[in-house]
Amino acid sequence: MKDLYDIPSRKDTRRTPFRPRCKLCRTNKYIIPICYNLEITEELLAKEKKGELKIGGYSRSIDAPNWFCTKCETSFQR
Repeated sequence: MKDLYDIPSRKDTRRTPFRPRCKLCRTNKYIIPICYNLEITEELLAKEKKGELKIGGYSRSIDAPNWFCTKCETSFQR
């Protein structure tokens, strides 16, 4: 029996992950997330070399950016 309170969301039906548009070049092709983590693992370094994410450091402030554009090399919040 299905759970009555299990409401499908739009996040579950997306084909590609969400990426906001860059504030300068107005495209979302080159947008990657910025990862803040206490431990920098080999897996994170490998993903950064591939260009899948950017390592932002170990601490995150309230107004820290969470997206990075590789085309114009700017970081921004959503």
